[in-house]
Amino acid sequence: MIKTFFALLAGVLLVGCAASTTQGLVDEQNWYGLGEQDGQRGLPQRSLRDLRTLAAEAGETINANYLDYEQGYIQGIDAYCDPKHAYQLGLDGNPYMGVCESRPGSQRFRMEWQRGYNDFQSQANGLFY
Repeated sequence: MIKTFFALLAGVLLVGCAASTTQGLVDEQNWYGLGEQDGQRGLPQRSLRDLRTLAAEAGETINANYLDYEQGYIQGIDAYCDPKHAYQLGLDGNPYMGVCESRPGSQRFRMEWQRGYNDFQSQANGLFY
């Protein structure tokens, strides 16, 4: 019971940290860091309009630097799209949003992710041996 409580508490704290990290990076005007974070999470690349919206929501006169964001995103997506990590991403139940399709090794990445995701679904259905 206590272990379950602490596991749930840790999960809630991690979700809170993930949400505040994006806003923290915007507040710090760390557009490179935001791009890198988005790429490492396998998220689609944000548009300049998206960045301007985030900056406006910060309530300050923050200028979005798309070039920095894009450079960070490339760095992050390079790490995310490494086929060596694809199986674990799928096994953890993470969705794949097709962000690696134009990159070298994309077919291998997709196949490894799918293999991991199939195992994840089998575990969820109690069919994993």
